[in-house]
Amino acid sequence: MLLFDHNLKKISKESFYRIFSSLETKKFLLLFLMICITMFSPSFLWADEISPNQIQVSPIEGAINTTFQEFGPTLSPDAKTLYFYSKRSNRSYTEIFKSTKDKDGKWGFPTEVPEVNSEFDDQSPFVSRDGKTMLLSSNRDGSIEVQLENGKVGISRDLYVSKWNGKTWSKPEALPYGINTEEIEENPHLLGDTLLFTRYPFGQPNLAKIYFTQLKNGNWTDPMPLPSPINNSYATIAAAFNDEGTILFFSSNRPGGFGGFDLYMAKIQGDSFVDVENLGSPINSAEDEAYIVFQQVKKTFLFCRRVEGRSFDIFTAALPKKENVVQNKLEESGKVSLDTIYFERASAQLKQESVTTLDSLVDYLHENPKVKMKIIGHTDLTGNFEDNMVLSKDRAKSVRDYLVRKGVDEKRLSTDGKGPTEPIFNANDEESSKKNRRTEFVIQSQ
Repeated sequence: MLLFDHNLKKISKESFYRIFSSLETKKFLLLFLMICITMFSPSFLWADEISPNQIQVSPIEGAINTTFQEFGPTLSPDAKTLYFYSKRSNRSYTEIFKSTKDKDGKWGFPTEVPEVNSEFDDQSPFVSRDGKTMLLSSNRDGSIEVQLENGKVGISRDLYVSKWNGKTWSKPEALPYGINTEEIEENPHLLGDTLLFTRYPFGQPNLAKIYFTQLKNGNWTDPMPLPSPINNSYATIAAAFNDEGTILFFSSNRPGGFGGFDLYMAKIQGDSFVDVENLGSPINSAEDEAYIVFQQVKKTFLFCRRVEGRSFDIFTAALPKKENVVQNKLEESGKVSLDTIYFERASAQLKQESVTTLDSLVDYLHENPKVKMKIIGHTDLTGNFEDNMVLSKDRAKSVRDYLVRKGVDEKRLSTDGKGPTEPIFNANDEESSKKNRRTEFVIQSQ
């Protein structure tokens, strides 16, 4: 049984509300970034052309960082809206802010998000991949009370959910008891039906652990702590998956790091976590680092770093961006035909080596939000005609589903399948068949 059985189906609003091998440090970090950029595709072999010294770590550009704390960043699917929390006003509590990116790629002056904020601490925003759900942590009215040892009553921070209606966020509602407890719950991260969060006893963040719960048959399972080596006798916080759910990122103050809290990653294999690695320098430093957010569109990731022993700021790490050949072809002719999208034999299941090409399309569609696109599947000339017609349609739908999972609005995408009826080469040899087995992308409007 897999530890994480990610079901990437959409969760309805009603259901959601109802329940709610070691490498040297720099080489490892370079490989990590290249893995993120290609989403674990073998085509990252061109990484040899880039020196680890080219990894660019810097404070996020724009009017984001201040002398106050900026923490818990999360991005909209198109990576053009940034949410985070901070205590930067005259109020005595933290609030959630948002900023939009300008034409120069810099972040504008942040504004409060009044529909999700309260008159209490609101923290740890997380926006889902489709941009329709925000999770956050808050000790607002309605949060669970805690009887403290000194006889006083404290208020725990619980997890809340808000939904995007196309214009604004809805009033946050608490997730069910069991997820929320007398302890502190924060740092939510949702992938499919799996929710990760940090939990620790009231006033004891040094005992923080990562918990997970899954939505099954309309109910959340009892939260369980992640097993070793993720949780151990040291504090572990702010866990997040990569988009495929095959890698877990987290922050911990365990021994062997560069400073206090460092950023780590681990591979997920079945019900185990393996190959836990410190992300190394220049990501980790003598200060504290936490909260990785991968930015798919710009091939950059965000993280938080404590600056000069005071508050956290938001930083970026990036590699030089390669030319998007797919985007160039689409801009030149309005269509592109690709034979580098691979499927399992006689199946619509995408192979892992297709990810790099598909993510180029994701980038293009996010950068051009008004574009609508038709996806057309083609097969070779071998096999049964009727079967190939069905297969080509199914493969086009499989590509569409991948793009939707990456945050592209499904209303912008249509599909069709031509089977073997429009071959590039009228031949059955292997080289011709490879060219005939292709996926075509046609811009319909913009």
